[in-house]
Amino acid sequence: MRAKEDAKNAKVQQPIVRPGESSNGYGQAQGSGSDIERPAVPAAKGKENDGVGSGNGEQEMEEISIAGRTKMTVPKKDSSVQGSERVDGKEKENQEMVDHTEAKSELNYILKRAPVIIFSKSYCPFSKKAKTILLEHYAISPKPFVVELDQHPIGPSLQDLLAQNTGRRTVPNVLVNGKSIGGGDDIAALDQSDELASTLRQMGGKWISDVKHLPPPPLPEAAQI
Repeated sequence: MRAKEDAKNAKVQQPIVRPGESSNGYGQAQGSGSDIERPAVPAAKGKENDGVGSGNGEQEMEEISIAGRTKMTVPKKDSSVQGSERVDGKEKENQEMVDHTEAKSELNYILKRAPVIIFSKSYCPFSKKAKTILLEHYAISPKPFVVELDQHPIGPSLQDLLAQNTGRRTVPNVLVNGKSIGGGDDIAALDQSDELASTLRQMGGKWISDVKHLPPPPLPEAAQI
């Protein structure tokens, strides 16, 4: 009887394996991993991450040339961004064409106002010098017409057009029959050499009826004493 009990106790009890456990008693099976719990709904393909760009979540790259020599790899622009830039560039080009056409029309209108046109800026001391000489030291008929570019609605566009037509962007820019005779220093030099009146008559032709060099104004009484 006792021998039967000893034999019974000598038997090795087999461990109870619960679902999800291996025979070694740990919660994760070793080996092939066939007992690993898997999600009931498999993950959708191509949705492993939320990266913008290619399907693998990485942004596309491209090489650009810097100063014609060095190349740098930068993120490639999205096609929608490139399309937007092309549209913006086209709109800018169209607007520049409209501004140029408007400036040409305005310049033609201004040139018809008088044979002598002074393109000036109200705050510019060189413009003031030219205006003083032409408007106060001379009697020119018809009277020169002054355009203050800083106060004109399309002054910048007019200045760009003047630079294109006359090769002179700065102010003042004095035009006689549409041709520039220079700026403030040029007008002062012609005045000092007594060549301004003859230059205006020659370039103005029949459109300038008279040019007279006025005598200097009398000194104030206080200065004469």
